[in-house]
Amino acid sequence: MKLAAIDIGSNAIRLQITRIIPHDDGSLAYKRLETIRFPLRLGDDAFRMGEITFRNEIKFIELMMAFRTLIDLYEVDDAYGCATAALRDSINGARILQRAYEKSGLHIDVITGDGEADLLLRAVTKFIDLGYYVHVDVGGGSTEISLIKDKECFARQSFKLGSVRNMRKRNDVKEWDRMKEWLEANKPGVPMKAIGTGGNIRSIHKVAEPKRLKPMTYKKLLETVKKITNYSITDRIDLLAMREDRADVIPYASEMYVKAMEWSGATEMIIPDAGLKDGIIEMLYERIR
Repeated sequence: MKLAAIDIGSNAIRLQITRIIPHDDGSLAYKRLETIRFPLRLGDDAFRMGEITFRNEIKFIELMMAFRTLIDLYEVDDAYGCATAALRDSINGARILQRAYEKSGLHIDVITGDGEADLLLRAVTKFIDLGYYVHVDVGGGSTEISLIKDKECFARQSFKLGSVRNMRKRNDVKEWDRMKEWLEANKPGVPMKAIGTGGNIRSIHKVAEPKRLKPMTYKKLLETVKKITNYSITDRIDLLAMREDRADVIPYASEMYVKAMEWSGATEMIIPDAGLKDGIIEMLYERIR
């Protein structure tokens, strides 16, 4: 079975095509056939002006047409696409998605923060054990935080704090207070581990632990963020091998991971190779099954 996931984020847009292979014992094998990340920063438009520019609208439509071609060539059994904060916040987001559908035939849902968190939870549960966790996913326009007990979410919240939004100074100081108050009010009175998802935390983890086999402690996170921010953007690209559209936003994304660990009391963070697109694949498989 081949499934396709499209994740339209505020900093980049991703397509993942995965083959799922059921085993006789009931387990599943996942083989990624295609993974594309295109650096179209819709959040720059959405958070500064409240709408997507015509130039980026055209790029977005052309990208959806290219994705549709790949989906057809791979003869995918089912596909699902979702858009997050940038298109949620744009006054012309619905019109752009309609135009993209007319050109490509790809229907894209604009999902809420809760919907985003639900898909993300599907992606990470296979990487954790029983016990308490705080899951932090930082995107370009929003941060989703879920509190988990024994692989079940018991509290979640979305905050208008994101790497692109914060870099463009479109974040509200009150959102930081809301995030702190929410975590302190909802966290259990027992030790927790953190789970971090998103391209920025994977980049931070790669700098901290090149083999990325171990969880990252809170102390190591602070040390690595300090190391990265001491580099210029050019040196982050040249010496740390970061993408251009990652090198400028990573200090702003790191703030959310640091504060989430601090305010939740988590002492270490697991960073799985999983994200929203993997949650979409899980959702599609369950729907077909």
